Amino acid sequence: MNQLKAYLLGLGVLLLLWWLASATFPALFANALARKVVPPPWEVLTTLVNEWPRVWPHFVTSGLRVLWGLLFSLAIAVPAGLVIGFERTLNRLLSPLIYLTYPVPKVVFLPILFVLFNLGDGSRIALITLVMSFQILLSTRDAAQHVAANHVLSVRSAGANRLQLYRHVVFPASLPAILTAARVSIGLAFAALYLAETFVKPRYGLGRYLNEAYSLNGYTRMMAGIVAMGLLGFLFYLALDALERLLCRWKYRA
Repeated sequence: MNQLKAYLLGLGVLLLLWWLASATFPALFANALARKVVPPPWEVLTTLVNEWPRVWPHFVTSGLRVLWGLLFSLAIAVPAGLVIGFERTLNRLLSPLIYLTYPVPKVVFLPILFVLFNLGDGSRIALITLVMSFQILLSTRDAAQHVAANHVLSVRSAGANRLQLYRHVVFPASLPAILTAARVSIGLAFAALYLAETFVKPRYGLGRYLNEAYSLNGYTRMMAGIVAMGLLGFLFYLALDALERLLCRWKYRA
């Protein structure tokens, strides 16, 4: 209940700031378009409700692209990060390669991905996976590097093999950092999603919806699309929070 109150309070503050921006921007910028570019929240929310049957296919399609990207990035980056972080020799060998490739904006590979995976969803999911994987890989590696030595020694003294050590010590100890990295990477995933859905326009996607609204000077519709994208991201954050409460119960014990 306290969490619900916090969400409602945050929503109220956001709507207030939004309303203030819509009221003050025309005066600040002395521009006739300023009123249209930042319409008041009730206009946008009314438009979103009216447009929802049209927005829904874009909403679902974008959500599935991010979901597949998240699942693929976890499947790739978590095992790799655990092994690289926990195996010191491997960490020394691969860390320079990670440091060299991590700063490169992954969106520059979009044309290459379109060539490799064609113009369908595969290329867009591949880009999202690439963007999220590096963030999750680094956080997982760092967490695996700092697993408590006494926990490792206790399990080894009990006769655990390498696989059991990863399963019962390294992975559980790194799990909170993995889920935090997944939350952080969601924002990067939506930035990549927007670019992937506007670079070569797919049939459906919130990026396409936003771009079409902008090209027609439909700023209220455009803002409605932005709200829809924010709502989609919010659902992903709620799902990850719920997953963390399920898998990391020790963090929430009184």
